[in-house]
Order: sequence, then structure tokens, then C-alpha cells
Amino acid sequence: MHAFEQHVTAWIIAVISHLGYAGLYAGMLGQAVGVPLPSEIMLAFSGYLASTHVLEIVPVMIAGAAGDVSGAVVAYLVGYYGGRPFLLRFGRLFFVRERELERADEWFARYGTRAVLVLKLLPGIRAFGSFPAGVTRMKLAPFLTYTILGSAIWSILFAGIGYTLGRNWDLLGVYARPTSFVLLGLVVVAIVAWVWVHIREERHRSKA
Repeated sequence: MHAFEQHVTAWIIAVISHLGYAGLYAGMLGQAVGVPLPSEIMLAFSGYLASTHVLEIVPVMIAGAAGDVSGAVVAYLVGYYGGRPFLLRFGRLFFVRERELERADEWFARYGTRAVLVLKLLPGIRAFGSFPAGVTRMKLAPFLTYTILGSAIWSILFAGIGYTLGRNWDLLGVYARPTSFVLLGLVVVAIVAWVWVHIREERHRSKA
């Protein structure tokens, strides 16, 4: 682990240890608007605290998901009212670089509005899907639906891993990336299946 990551991890542990659910909520909100805080570590450490009965696992999952959704809504509103020129000019204030926006744009071009869910399950750029959603004026209802689903899956998964690993929660790095890509694969399969079923239904209707 690099020195910077060690300092960030130590700070996260200290904040959540002192503030509990509020610290987790604030940290998850921050990372959802682009602050470079590792959501996996925040959730896993909180899950570990739940395994020692300092916190409770269900409120941990709820606080993590709620913070993630809240931050995503803030990012959506920034993109919605500021537009892409605003993000390109002032994105650094939200730790958003043009490279992340371009990667998010590629996912939106490939999966449409469902890219919000796909991006929520991708480590590294999961925090940047909300800005393009706002820029493209995606309707709030589907945005919230996909965001809540993705945030819930992510929070339940990594808080659960931390709870299961207990004192060995810091082994998370061994499991985080493979787990997230398994999740992504399942989501992509589900999207492909949905599209296939939808096309079949449309064909049947046109023949009727």
C-alpha cells in the first residue's frame, strides 16, 4: 500500500471510529462527489466495527448507502445545472478530471441510462457516473432508482465482507477488485437479458 493510501486509510479509520455512522455517511457522501476516499475501505472497516458490536451491521449498510446516494444527487445537480463546460472548467474542485468524464461518457454511450448502475459497481470511476447523468438531463426518477440499487448492492457487499473478515478486514484488497468485476458481469448479463426479452416482445407485437 502506498504512503498516501496508508494516510487516507488511517484518517478514515480515525473518523469512523470517533463519529460512527455519521462519519461513514459523510465519507461516503464525499467519495460520491469525487473526493478520493476509498468506499470499499470505509464500508469494510465499518463492517468490522459491527462484528465487534461497536456498530450494528444493518445501520452500517444503510448509512453507507444513504451517504453514497446523497453524494450522487449532489453530483447530479452539479452536472444538471452547471453542464459540461462548468465541469471541465471547475471539475478539479470536485476532484473530477476530464479523463474520468470521458470514461463515464463511454459507458453512457454503451448502456444508456443503465450506465448509472453499471458505473456504481466499477471501482475507481463509480463516483463519476452522476455528473454525466446530470449533464445529459437524465430524468431524476430512473437516476435515483439505479443509484439506490447500485449503492445498496455496494454497501451491503463490502460492509458484509468487513463483517465476515472481522479483524482481517484489511485483507479486503485481495477481494475487492475481483468481487466488483463479478458484480459488473452479473449486471451486464442482466441488461443483455432485459434487452433481448424486450426485443422479442416488440417483435411479437409487430407480428400480432
